[in-house]
Amino acid sequence: MRLSYQLQQPIRPLALSVLAWLLAPAAHAQLSGSAGLLSNYMYRGVTLSDDRPAARLALNYDGASGWFAGGQVVTGQLAVESHRSAQWTGYAGYAQRLPSGLAWETGLTAYAFPNKPHWNFQEVFFGLSGDTVSGRLHYSPNYLGFGDHTFYGELNGGWPLAPRLQAFWHGGYYYARDNARTNRAESRIGLATSYKDWQAQLSLDLTRQRGGSTTDIYGSNNRGDSDVRHKVVITVARIF
Repeated sequence: MRLSYQLQQPIRPLALSVLAWLLAPAAHAQLSGSAGLLSNYMYRGVTLSDDRPAARLALNYDGASGWFAGGQVVTGQLAVESHRSAQWTGYAGYAQRLPSGLAWETGLTAYAFPNKPHWNFQEVFFGLSGDTVSGRLHYSPNYLGFGDHTFYGELNGGWPLAPRLQAFWHGGYYYARDNARTNRAESRIGLATSYKDWQAQLSLDLTRQRGGSTTDIYGSNNRGDSDVRHKVVITVARIF
C-alpha cells in the first residue's frame, strides 16, 4: 500500500507509509524520498498552486523503534501571491502496532511560507490504520495564522488491481470552529502505477464548499449557494 499514499498525500507519504511499515513482519529503519511534478497542488480540496503545475521534493525517515520524521517543499502559489514561492512542510511523530493488529500514530506537523511568515501554523494529529484503511484527525489552534481553531478528519484506502496498478480513495472534512464559511468536504479517487524508480498517479479531486466560499488566499469567490468543484490531477515522481 505504500505507493498510493506516497503520491496522493501532499504533506507526507502519511498515514499508511509509516503504519503499513509497522504492520510488516520485520521492522527496520528506512529513509526514502521523492522528486516529482504535479499538474495541480491540491491540499484538502483547494489548490495551493493557483491551479497550475508545481514541483515537489519530499524526504521521509521511519525509525525502527516507531519514531518518524520528514518534510517536503513545493513550488506553490496562493491566490494573493503574484509569483511562485516555496511552501515548506515538516512533521515528526511516533507510531506503534496494537495487539489487535491495528496501528496508531501521533505527532506534529508544521507549515511554513517563507514569503508570508504570518501564514505559518502547526497541527497535531492522531491516526489509526488497518491493512487497507487508515484514518487521521488533525487539529490546529491558529490555522494559516487566522486565529481559527480547525479540525480536519480524513480516511484513506486502496486496493491492488494488477501487479503494477493500484486504485485508491480518500475522503476528508475540514471544520473551522470560528469561520464556518470555510468548512468543506473533499474526496479523491484515482489510479497509481510504478515502473522501476518511477511512479505516476491520475486522480479526480472533488470539493464541496459550504456556501460556495472560502478564504481569499485560495482565490474562491463568495457565493451564497454550495457547489461541487472537480479537478483532475496528474503526478509523476521519481523515488529514491
